[in-house]
Amino acid sequence: MDMHEQILILRRNWMFIVSFALIGLITAGVLSVLMPKAYTASSSIFVSTQNVESSAELQQGSVFALARVQSYVSLVRKPQVLDPVIEKLGLDTTAAELAENVKASTSRNTVLIQIEAVDSNPQRAADIANGIVSSLILSVADLERPTNGLPSPVRLSSVDTAQPPDGPSSPKTSLNLLLGLLYGLAAGLVVAILRNVLDRHVRTEADVRKSTSLPLLGGITESATPRSSTAPFVLAGSGSDAFRQLRTNLEFAAVGHEMRSVVVTSSQAGEGKSTVALNLALSIAQSGRSVLLVDADLRLPSVADATGLEQTVGLTSVLIGRTNLSDAAQQWGTGGLSVLTSGPLPPNPTELLGSSTMQKLIGEMEAAYDVVILDAPPVLPVADATILTRYTDSLLLVVGATKVSQHNLSKAVEQLNLVKADVIGVVLNRIPRKGPDANSAYLTGYGAALASPLDWEKGGQPSSPAAEAKAVMAHGEEDHGNTRRKHPVKS
Repeated sequence: MDMHEQILILRRNWMFIVSFALIGLITAGVLSVLMPKAYTASSSIFVSTQNVESSAELQQGSVFALARVQSYVSLVRKPQVLDPVIEKLGLDTTAAELAENVKASTSRNTVLIQIEAVDSNPQRAADIANGIVSSLILSVADLERPTNGLPSPVRLSSVDTAQPPDGPSSPKTSLNLLLGLLYGLAAGLVVAILRNVLDRHVRTEADVRKSTSLPLLGGITESATPRSSTAPFVLAGSGSDAFRQLRTNLEFAAVGHEMRSVVVTSSQAGEGKSTVALNLALSIAQSGRSVLLVDADLRLPSVADATGLEQTVGLTSVLIGRTNLSDAAQQWGTGGLSVLTSGPLPPNPTELLGSSTMQKLIGEMEAAYDVVILDAPPVLPVADATILTRYTDSLLLVVGATKVSQHNLSKAVEQLNLVKADVIGVVLNRIPRKGPDANSAYLTGYGAALASPLDWEKGGQPSSPAAEAKAVMAHGEEDHGNTRRKHPVKS
């Protein structure tokens, strides 16, 4: 995982990370408020020897005292020391319970013993610490007393008297908040990494290249205007520029072999294949060639809804012999784009698309138009698209960013390879315009000017394919009598 991928993970999941950090911070704050307050009082004892008359004896006494210090530290928590304190202060506890709130320690090579007592009451904490000091002094004097009745050679002296603390030692609110924040950030990072590992959706060009070795012919950004409908639509601005680039890349990819008919499909539903087919057809027609857009999705057709054309007569009508291609094809706009809608939905779409009649019809389409674009169903759910590849020159696979998983994309490519389909390449569709997965390279605006469609009523022509499409949809019936027109078949 390189630095770029790490930054991408943070950008994709920053809301999760911040949310977990805030949860950790709030949890730590609440626990700090709910936790009972505890106060710590401390006192010190100095261990020395007594009845020393010479420097040699003093040296020996220092070594003796240093050797005894650790034993006295352990003695602090024993009932022999704590029971007198409990009795003197009238504490409602046992020696074992009190020992949990008492701590004795010493530094290395010193004869100082530090005693700390913790209690919910600051005054009682100080009294316990002072009581332990007094009790320890008496206990050591009794334990170290020689059998001959002489005084103990060891003397314990109180260095300082414990005072009631000014503030609680626990909870440490600042530390708790810091730890809560750190734990929250750590949890957020773990969740972010897990989401990145488990989320195998195709989001970027790098994800496409991980799934397939097919050439990436272009990228289409999502619409700048939010849409409530899932029907295909005409893109303008950077969207139309992207399809011009896609058109150019298709021309270069087709060098060396004829590409008269192209199947446009996707791995699964919802990736925007119909939008790509419609806009690609518009872009090719804009270059001066005659184009036929065929809605070959006989299960969930959408081209008629997007263009506003008649659907009662279309592809199925031609296939069953009710009409011919020239009568069923409807011109859309003032350019060279014609549309053959799906027609009535058949009960057996796969068999109909795989028939010899469909093969002959595709040949007739290629003879009548410069380019034929077929909007086919997705590859994985049904076999319609793979069947159509037997009669067409090439196939363009649409990959919907964040819509399809890398596994499903690889599976669709594998299925197309099994039928030896001529997949000319893939196009990454619905690239986010903003956010961590956005690609500014596809947000073209070089030399762009604001387009204002001319008034159709005054006889002007629309200034862009998008404007032309909208104008046809709004004024087709009024100015032309019927949007369904015949396209002249080339001789």
